Amino acid sequence: MSDIKETIRKYALRNAVEHEGSANLNAVLSGVMSDHRNVEPKEIIKDIKKVLSEVNDLTLEEQKSQADDMGINLERKKEEDDTLPDIPNEEGQVITRAAPNPNGPFHLGNSRAYILSYLYAKRNDGRFILRYDDTNPSSPEKSPKKRFYSWIEEDLKWLGCEPDLIIKSSDRLEMYYGMAFDLIEEGKAYVCICESKKWKRLRDKKKGCPCRKIDPGENINRWHKMQDGGYEEGEAVVRIKTDIKHKNPARRDWPALRILKNHSHPLVNDDYIIWPLYNFASAIDDHELNVTHIFRAKEHSTNTENQKDLYEHFGWEYPTTIHHGFLSLKGSVLSTSKIRGGIDSGKYSGWDDPRLGTVRALRRRGFQPEAIHSLIRKYGIKGSNAEVSMEEFTSMNRKIIDPKSNRYFFVGDPVEINVVDPEKKGEVELPVHPDKDKVRKLDVGQSFLIEKKDFEPNRGSTIRLKGLYNIEVPENGYSCKYAGDDITREMPKVHWLPDSDKETTECKVVMPSSECLDGRVERNVLGERDGSMIQFERFGFLRVDNGDERRFYFTHK
Repeated sequence: MSDIKETIRKYALRNAVEHEGSANLNAVLSGVMSDHRNVEPKEIIKDIKKVLSEVNDLTLEEQKSQADDMGINLERKKEEDDTLPDIPNEEGQVITRAAPNPNGPFHLGNSRAYILSYLYAKRNDGRFILRYDDTNPSSPEKSPKKRFYSWIEEDLKWLGCEPDLIIKSSDRLEMYYGMAFDLIEEGKAYVCICESKKWKRLRDKKKGCPCRKIDPGENINRWHKMQDGGYEEGEAVVRIKTDIKHKNPARRDWPALRILKNHSHPLVNDDYIIWPLYNFASAIDDHELNVTHIFRAKEHSTNTENQKDLYEHFGWEYPTTIHHGFLSLKGSVLSTSKIRGGIDSGKYSGWDDPRLGTVRALRRRGFQPEAIHSLIRKYGIKGSNAEVSMEEFTSMNRKIIDPKSNRYFFVGDPVEINVVDPEKKGEVELPVHPDKDKVRKLDVGQSFLIEKKDFEPNRGSTIRLKGLYNIEVPENGYSCKYAGDDITREMPKVHWLPDSDKETTECKVVMPSSECLDGRVERNVLGERDGSMIQFERFGFLRVDNGDERRFYFTHK
């Protein structure tokens, strides 16, 4: 107790000096509890009030002097500066966009570009646009799925990044066709009907194919034939003329539009057979939407250069582009193709399986949008890739959920014990949260449930039932002796439950491994709404997934 009393005085003096001589009870209590997690608030409230009375009676100079004598550093710790760095051309309105392919939901990695886009737009009183890049109905893996359109919008809303405008590239196909015609007519693009292997051999030799030399009139005829269905899939593609001798093969006459037949699109069905590729649709939309800044992963640097070629053909000014590194979360799966394969094989229960790094999975586990924002702000626009440890991420999340998570008792692997002649029976009150005045009530008798791992190693010792009283654990059997209520003794403090169906209920805890733990929890938790964050004392933080079914998702310690 001497250590705790010294801690109380240190926090009281610090808080008093920071607030012009008057220390606050809740602030001091919170500080002490952060240093002594096994201590119960009611055990130290009287001591805190006594010390506060003594400290607040001192003058401010006396408080500073005593703080100095105790070696307390009164300089406020500078909070980590997570302000986003300045980017080029921020003067005036900043217009940004997110351009997801709705073939899957967001994950932590690709949310980086979208959150940065939103934050910079709002910082400069600009606009944030959601543009669905949904022009690739070529395969089950890459084809847009109707449900993902709404999921993406839900995820952005939950992240606090609601767009000012939502558009779909699949609604703009006629505009792309008009742009393609203009380029073909001006000789800046051509319709290539070369067999793909032949074209690649020529490209690798830095030589143009025969189609490249055909006059615009013949290319226009080929274009109309494409539109009329005169070519089969793979027989014709529109290419943008670039430097055929460029050192990077991917920069040589890149494809802009191709034919896709018998591939139904979830929004426009099979009404179209010519579909633009990413670089063509993205570049044109960025111009038409007056996008000023593009945030994308550095793996898209070649795409950026290809799109600049198109802008030069049209005589447009390309937006300011910031290439950042890829952000991954250690221990979580982010790859859309791997997730889809795992769902199809039954390995994962769905896109919100707790082993995944999708925004939906993180949300279901109990990670908060503010924590994701903090993570994105920290790594910002850095060009290096970063693998974030779960410890770092959970630390950010814990700061957000700890102040609002009500506390309850949960016993996963119980042993039934009996306490002989306890002095305390009937209704007892326990704090809902260390910083809240609200209490929860449990009706106790002589029978309890406690964790087997708390009971067996302590046979022959005295332990404290947290918030209740002390008991002597027998060498054999499960009948314990009441050992008073002395809180000054050093002993293990364990959580417990009344062995009563009236006070407890069965529940399931879904762990990050997807393993499901069965146990019992106090019925007080049933008042929590779905989605609430709670803490099972000495176990960890959880999200109430379905209170009616008594199901909770483990977030972290």
